[in-house]
Amino acid sequence: MGDFAYFLEWRPRLVHDRRMALSRLLRVLVASTILVAGCAEVSAPPRAPLIMSFDDGWGQVFVANLDGSGLRQVSPTVGDDSTDSLYGHSAALSPDGTQLVYIRGGRFIELVDLDSSESRTIREGGQYAVFSPDGSRVAFSSGSGVSIMNTDGSDVRVIVEGQGGSGITFSPDGSRVLFTVGGYIVAAPMAGGESKVVLRDQFWNADPAFSPDGSTLVFSSNRGGNHGSEIYSMPSGGGEITALTDTYAVHPKFTPDGSRIIYTRATTQSGETVVDIATGNRAEIASMNPDGSDQKRLTPRSITAQMPSIGGGS
Repeated sequence: MGDFAYFLEWRPRLVHDRRMALSRLLRVLVASTILVAGCAEVSAPPRAPLIMSFDDGWGQVFVANLDGSGLRQVSPTVGDDSTDSLYGHSAALSPDGTQLVYIRGGRFIELVDLDSSESRTIREGGQYAVFSPDGSRVAFSSGSGVSIMNTDGSDVRVIVEGQGGSGITFSPDGSRVLFTVGGYIVAAPMAGGESKVVLRDQFWNADPAFSPDGSTLVFSSNRGGNHGSEIYSMPSGGGEITALTDTYAVHPKFTPDGSRIIYTRATTQSGETVVDIATGNRAEIASMNPDGSDQKRLTPRSITAQMPSIGGGS
């Protein structure tokens, strides 16, 4: 009886203590749930969609999702006259996919805000333009060389004098620009200094582009022996050159994760790829694995498309 009485005496206190402990546990669980939910909201912002830009070869510039959906025109519609002051070509997206630059009227560098669709001229005298890897600057070529400037057109600085290159691209770390002059590929340091030839041989080489990790360089070349060009890859430091396409293809670009290459290829009107450019009468954007496998069309058959660029996805 004594032990039982002792239990009865302490039972209310035990129940009270257990209730207090349970109450404290519930408060901790609720607080933890709120904390986790709050962290989830802060640490998981929505990712920007991965998009591509291109021109149609007739003076209009477009953007679309990487699968070809969501196609929209971002430059004015022009007539068939390539001398029209609104004629646009050579579009390039900013790394975050929010802005785009293209060449208007053969000499004006136009910058478009893709959210607002507002467009403004940031420089006269450009032939090709591309964003730096951090999106803060634009490199461009002109008849007098290759230069770099802020995205508002200010603080212009010449990188290379006397060589008006095409196909400008940056190294992934932004320390160098690559461009094509007379069928060979040249690299120039952003900090200034002597340019270096990356690839020069008996073939016409163009359209250089780095893989995101900087280990591989892809480019177009006529080394296939056909009346056209194919896409090739090589180690960025030099080495064996590997063919990625055996039909006419140019303008390769890696996706930001390095998993695919998008490019321009020539086809017949019915969609068959061609070896000789003389037999092709339209261009389309396609994609492939970095080893050249799984080649497939991205843009709809209803539109011609060339010179792709990629942005967004971060």
